[in-house]
This record gives sequence, C-alpha cells and structure tokens, in this order.
Amino acid sequence: MYDAQMKSASSDEMLKVFHGLKSVYIQAIISNDDSLKKETLERLIKSAKVLKLDASKYESELSFMNKSSTKEPVAEKVSPPKKEIEPDASATFQKAPQGKNALRHVNVNEDEIILEFDQKVSSNDIKIFILKSVGNYKKVVDIRAVILSSPKVSVPRKLQSLRVSQYSNDLLRVVMDAPKEFEAQIQASDNKVVISLGSSKIVSEKIVKQPEVITTPVAKKGIRRDKTIVIDAGHGGEDAGATGYKQRKEKHLVLEVAMELGKALKERGYKVYYTRDKDFFIQLRDRTKIANDKNADLFLSIHANAAPNESKQLSMKGIETFFLSPGKSERSKSVAALENQASMDEMDAYSKETFLNVFNREKIILSNKAAIDIQSGMLKNVKKKYSVEDGGVREAPFWVLVGATMPSVLIELGYISNPEECEKLFNPQYQKLLVEGISDGIDKYFNNL
Repeated sequence: MYDAQMKSASSDEMLKVFHGLKSVYIQAIISNDDSLKKETLERLIKSAKVLKLDASKYESELSFMNKSSTKEPVAEKVSPPKKEIEPDASATFQKAPQGKNALRHVNVNEDEIILEFDQKVSSNDIKIFILKSVGNYKKVVDIRAVILSSPKVSVPRKLQSLRVSQYSNDLLRVVMDAPKEFEAQIQASDNKVVISLGSSKIVSEKIVKQPEVITTPVAKKGIRRDKTIVIDAGHGGEDAGATGYKQRKEKHLVLEVAMELGKALKERGYKVYYTRDKDFFIQLRDRTKIANDKNADLFLSIHANAAPNESKQLSMKGIETFFLSPGKSERSKSVAALENQASMDEMDAYSKETFLNVFNREKIILSNKAAIDIQSGMLKNVKKKYSVEDGGVREAPFWVLVGATMPSVLIELGYISNPEECEKLFNPQYQKLLVEGISDGIDKYFNNL
C-alpha cells in the first residue's frame, strides 16, 4: 500500500508523507514499539532517497537497531545478594555526551545501593540533604552525572521507595523515602558510589561531607523562591502562531504576558530568564537549551489556543495547561499538532536518548504537579473579576518541551480565535490577573516539593 502510494504521489504529496512518517517514528519511540520503529525507519530511508534528502541519520539508527537485536547479551559478574533481593542488572547504555560522567550500573540489595559510573566520582561531585516532616523522611543524594536510560531498581525493605533519575542537565538524583528516620552512609571510591543502609562498616577510602538537613514544617510553610525559571514566549518573528479575532497574532500576546510574568516573578524573588524578549523566532531545541544551560528549576512555555475551524470559533474557549507526555485524548493531540506544525523539520535534531530521558516517571509527575498548581492559580485569580472556562490540565507531546531536563509546562492562556476571549486576552487588566495566578501557582508548586 505504502509503495504504491509513493509511486503515484507527486513531490508535494511525498514530502507530506515523509513528515507524517517522522511523526509516526517519534510516537514509536515514545511508546517503545521496536517493530513500528524499524518499519518506519525503513520507510523514512526510502522516502528520503526518493526526495533526495539526507537519510544518513535514519540509516545509522536502523543499523544500530539491527545490531542490538542480534547481539548476544554479555553476562555480568555481580556480588551475591546479602538477603533476598537480587541485584538489578543494568541496561547497556549509549555513549555519554562529551565531558559528562554516565551511570552504567545500579545494583541493589537489602543493605546497599551501588552505583557504577564511567569515570571516577569524588566527594565534590556529591551533595546530600534530608527532607523531614511528620510521617516522612527522605534522604536525597545528588551526583554530578547523567543517565542515558532510566535504570530499573528494586526497593529494599527498609525503604518505602527508591528512585534514581535525571534531576537536571548534569545532576543525577537518588531519592530514598521512608516513613521514619533511617541511617545511611554514602561513600565514593573510584568510579563507584556506595550507599550503605543502616551499616556502620566503612568500605571506602573517603567519606563524603555530612548531609544538609532540611526540616519541612507540618503546618505553615515558608515560600521557597530560591529557584530559577525560564519563560518561553511561543512562536515569534516569521512564525506568528495562531491568528485570532481582528487579525491579532498569538506571538504578540504571548510576548506581552511572558514579559509581565517575568517581572512579577522577579519581584517575588525568583531568578528569571527569557528565551526571547523581542519579536524574533528561536528554534525549539534552542528554547530548551537555554533552560538547560541556566540549570532552571522550571520551564514555562506561554501560548494561546485557536479553534480548528470557523464553525467552532464561538464554542471553543477556556484556559488549559499541558505537561509533556504522549497525548491520549484527541483534543490534546490536536492542540499539540497546532503548536508543533511550524517546527516539524526540527524533529531530526532530537535523538532517541533525548526522548526516552524526557519521559521518565519522576519528571512527568513533577510537571503534572506544576501544571495543576498553575492551572488552579490562574482560574482562582481570573474568576475574581471575569467568568472563565476551565479547560483542565492535559498531557500532550509538545516538541517545545522536549529536551528540557527539568519539569516543564505549556500554558494555553485562552482561545485567540474566540472574539470575546480574544478581547479579554489583550486587556492589560485580564493579563495581570493571569500573571498573578501563574505566579501563585508557581509559589504553591515549589512550596509543596
């Protein structure tokens, strides 16, 4: 069917098929469907050659997949478990980015968590702190390193949960969670970090510095504003985004709101950076790169929505907040398609590892929490003076959020295509209420971490 379509298709039709295949390939990566990935890669290579486009990236990825599927697994020597939990076998990870120390193995038994890296880990590469509240005790270990594929770890009986994930661009985070205080010694020796649970034995040459203890009050909590936030005004320059009522442009609206939001957050004590502060276009991968380079704690992308056709312009309205995840609903997919269409050609810039790293469980959970708090803050504040529809918190595959190593959300301020809502969106008083609501939501998010 595919071959027949390609033979009879015009150049424009073939190009549309080619871009469609790229979308299918990304969805295959997200859903971890190796069969679909392979089939799509083969068709991408064939299509690229017909269109006289560079197919080398797809050929390289297909070659890697074919080698991986035929390669015999190499048995690893591991120490026997001290109790009943078997050590976790690590995956074979890809090559680490230049200058980064990559995690290679995680082995867990009842008394120890052993992390093995490419390079030597020193005490200066490790930071330890504790989060305490009634009924909950977390010991957190940050290590200057990267994870190229999230390891699967079992949980010792002494702990309630154990998570190993990428916290920021260059920090790996181990979170040990228990209902009450527990002992743990962290030792760095060569390329290993050993976390001993309740053990008094010292097996390494050097013990890292004592942990910083952070007690979380049960009742009244202080606002935590020692955070860095990167604000992205969507679209810009030649990419006007959606065109609304009276030919108003999304790119102008979101820039106004982004700049006002930045001012409000700075006044509250946050450190703020912008992806753009004027009317110019910036590539999607460069937007998240700014956030990663600034080691941001939160990435916000500001947008305005639009109805898919004229018949729905009056009925579609409301505030929506999205976080990055494979979109499940048709509405989420259609909104993502609208925001993604200007940058389809950029998909090639994102590697398989980038996508897999984005969709790790901890980051999705934190992004979801941030989206809920921000959506709630906007609605509560706007409703003081205006009626507004709650479009809800949704998940969708927005490419502008792909590549961010921190929690990230995309805010749809309203429907610029709806005449009544468009008038409100360009009203400075309405914008101020939106900005205050977003700021309140950010306060709540960081305060509850």
